[in-house]
Amino acid sequence: MSWPIRTRTGGNRAGRGRPVPDPAVRARAARVRTAARARTAARARARALGALAVVALAAPVVSAAPAAAAPPPPCLTSDLSLSWAPGGTAVSGGAEPGSSRTAVVALRNAGDATCLLDGFPKVTLAQGATTENLVDQRSVSHSAVTLDPGASARFTLTFRQGQSGEDGVIEPVTAIVTPPNNTASTNMRWRWGPVAEQESASPPRNFVGPVVAA
Repeated sequence: MSWPIRTRTGGNRAGRGRPVPDPAVRARAARVRTAARARTAARARARALGALAVVALAAPVVSAAPAAAAPPPPCLTSDLSLSWAPGGTAVSGGAEPGSSRTAVVALRNAGDATCLLDGFPKVTLAQGATTENLVDQRSVSHSAVTLDPGASARFTLTFRQGQSGEDGVIEPVTAIVTPPNNTASTNMRWRWGPVAEQESASPPRNFVGPVVAA
């Protein structure tokens, strides 16, 4: 007895394998997966923003410091009016040779703007070609002085009174004063008699103090 031979076709093989999903079903599944991923990403972003907000709330609030105002410019010699001021021990014409004397100089801001004086003026006593330079009195503390228009500051000269006609003594006619942070000078007529020169003393005994508030 013979049996009929069955032949498998491609159609039969496809029918016996995994079913092919419907295209609409595949598209719907893809949309569902995309929406799920979007929700997951949104939740992750929300968590990150929440963490940043907590950190920002916990961080101390630091206020910006106000910018420091620039100091006024140095006072120019041309804007300063210098004069002898009361308060010193010097005597017009000099007195008591060998004694230590002081003379006070006032510096008035004759300009139209606020300016600054800081440090030691340079002072030279002159008798013709003979001069005597006063040294800075570094032992005196000081700070910068701001001068509004019309305001004044001062400094003090300390010197050893000399005896007229003796060696090592200068009889000044002029005090040449250069204010701090300047190169230009102004002349003041010396009123306080003979001065013993620095060279005849050790340590020096003729000083100029710093500019201070009047």
